[in-house]
Amino acid sequence: MHISNEVVLKKLIFVFVCFFIDTLYAQPNLVTVDATTQRFIGTTSELDRTKFFVIHSAPFASKPLHLSLYEDYNVVPSGRGFYGPGIEAKKQKGQVGVYPKTKSKKGKKSKPVRRFVATEHPRNLYKEGIDIEGLSDWAVQYFKNMDDVARPLWYEPMNEPFVHAKDFYDEKDWDPIAEVRVKTEMSKMYRAIAAKIHAEPTLKNMKVMGYGAAWPSFELKDFNNWETNMGLFLDIAGDEMDAISYHLYDGVNQAGQNNKRQGSNNEAIMDMIETYSVNRWGYVKPHAITEYGGIVKNEFTLIRNMQSIRSQNAMIFGLLDREDRLEISIPFNTDEAKWHITEKNNYLPYKAVLWRPENMGVPKKDITGWVYTNRIHFYDLWKDVKGKRVFATTANPDIQVQAFTNDKQLYVALNNLAEIPQKINFQLDGVEESVQSIYVKSLTVFEDDLPRYYETTVPSIPSEFFLDTAETIMLEYSLKKPLDFSKKVTETRYYSESFLVPIEAHKKITFAFNQLTTGIIGASLHMSIGRTHDLSKRPMISFNGTTIAIPFNWEGYDQANRKKFFGAIEIPVPIDLIKEDNNVHISFPDSGGHLSTLILDVKILNE
Repeated sequence: MHISNEVVLKKLIFVFVCFFIDTLYAQPNLVTVDATTQRFIGTTSELDRTKFFVIHSAPFASKPLHLSLYEDYNVVPSGRGFYGPGIEAKKQKGQVGVYPKTKSKKGKKSKPVRRFVATEHPRNLYKEGIDIEGLSDWAVQYFKNMDDVARPLWYEPMNEPFVHAKDFYDEKDWDPIAEVRVKTEMSKMYRAIAAKIHAEPTLKNMKVMGYGAAWPSFELKDFNNWETNMGLFLDIAGDEMDAISYHLYDGVNQAGQNNKRQGSNNEAIMDMIETYSVNRWGYVKPHAITEYGGIVKNEFTLIRNMQSIRSQNAMIFGLLDREDRLEISIPFNTDEAKWHITEKNNYLPYKAVLWRPENMGVPKKDITGWVYTNRIHFYDLWKDVKGKRVFATTANPDIQVQAFTNDKQLYVALNNLAEIPQKINFQLDGVEESVQSIYVKSLTVFEDDLPRYYETTVPSIPSEFFLDTAETIMLEYSLKKPLDFSKKVTETRYYSESFLVPIEAHKKITFAFNQLTTGIIGASLHMSIGRTHDLSKRPMISFNGTTIAIPFNWEGYDQANRKKFFGAIEIPVPIDLIKEDNNVHISFPDSGGHLSTLILDVKILNE
């Protein structure tokens, strides 16, 4: 096989960078997998693939393309589609806010649902001054009377509505008073629709969630963005929501600043929603990530199309850590999106498609067939993974790890969040005499080149190896016999009552974490802060009277391109400091910003 000089040069540069990093870091990053220990997140150990491995498309059509994806890549016929009572009423009556008269079908027996999300564009459902009662009654009748095969498990009334609030009032765009007025009415509409659906016996299998946030930059305007968006919505409609839905994107989604949410920023967003939820309802109302990935502007190219997988692989590791409080997560990989192949769009595919024409750039009538884009490698990587969680740890927050086992298979997934290659010190315990073969899958998503994907069988995994930038690897071990767990580790979270606390220089912020259980073998504080970049990220922290060290590193990048840092920083807590009841005092050397949440994560050993 001929290898170009460009490829050789890239490999030489990579080797040089790896050598430089190896010299720079005397202690390589330690990743350990203990195959004798089963991992639980709360009470959850078994991987529920239906929450993670789907595409952003309604699952109705029996298209050969879709059916082959479901079968060949272990993808769940689920996802998300744009239709609902708003567009149906508009189609029948010609305008928003006028609803057809229907004959209610009597009955108390609950109707079946299918596992997907139905949502709509705000313009098809809402206008200012909407008849909320009339809309709610119509929504109930619409879902009652529709074909059973089309009824969704989840109804998300509108897609990204608040970012479009400016489209519904007469004042100048982004007028703050008008914005809050429209968002308040939208929230009341969500609450009313959900209450009516929940009160209807035949629709008891349906769940309502919202608000489908496009732009969860909660920290902006000193967290006024939380107060006038997610906070406002949850205060008004949260009691009726079955899940809290929003979108996580690297890049610019609709509006706002250029974000790289993967890593600490995602964690801070989710921690804030969870802490609010526990303080208001006494439990975590589930997350519903109805879109996630990366946003790339400009016209479709094969390289741009692939960039979202770079983000999706980075984000799914964190989502997997929240399975016990996650309703669904949908990577934004769409179907063929034929609607986009028009003369206006140069007959090119939509930016997020999983399938493209084999002869791109021609009208729909001239397309000769469909092929996968390179996004299929996301599903290549993950298609075989299933089973129970295996306990795994990483010493570097930029190196993500997940491990699962099913029957005689052990799966270990690794991902590099850092912007430089990382040397891994890899330690696998508990299967030394049982490994029959090892199959390796690797995907590296380059910013300026086509991705590198390969699969190969190897005789062994070295104790030290490098992960390239934006590389995800899957190690699949075939074992002589199933793993025999001798221990269990349960991960539990303790949320504080303090929430969104303003930071004042040298003023102690006090948190209490009480009624901890015994058997704790590991603990860490997740401290989320929103501050300008010139302010400290390393406060003085006292845990039960003893000062603890704060790491200089956190999950993901430094966020320097954002207006403020908003991220979760994980701070290890020495086990000998943990008591049944615990007090934490935090003081910063400077004023400004907020400490949004502090959560204590503990690992409990059960032998």
